[in-house]
Amino acid sequence: MQSFVASEVKMNRTEIDELANKFGGRFKLTVLIQKRLRELTKGAQKLVDVDTRNLIQIVVEEIKQGKIAIEGYLGSEEEKKGKKE
Repeated sequence: MQSFVASEVKMNRTEIDELANKFGGRFKLTVLIQKRLRELTKGAQKLVDVDTRNLIQIVVEEIKQGKIAIEGYLGSEEEKKGKKE
């Protein structure tokens, strides 16, 4: 089992707030992170190429790059514009 304590995820408050706003709040962001962590611990393939084995860092990078999202939630402005057309 991999330890998450060994290497911390370094994010400033602004980055966290931006991600939280993108997904409708901190609670939804936390749920997204938890679900993806569960998938990765069960053997799912990571969606980004990063030089870390820390699963939280992988998930955060996947979110930043727009590789994962909450199903049915349009988080980005581009997705909202595309939906209107």
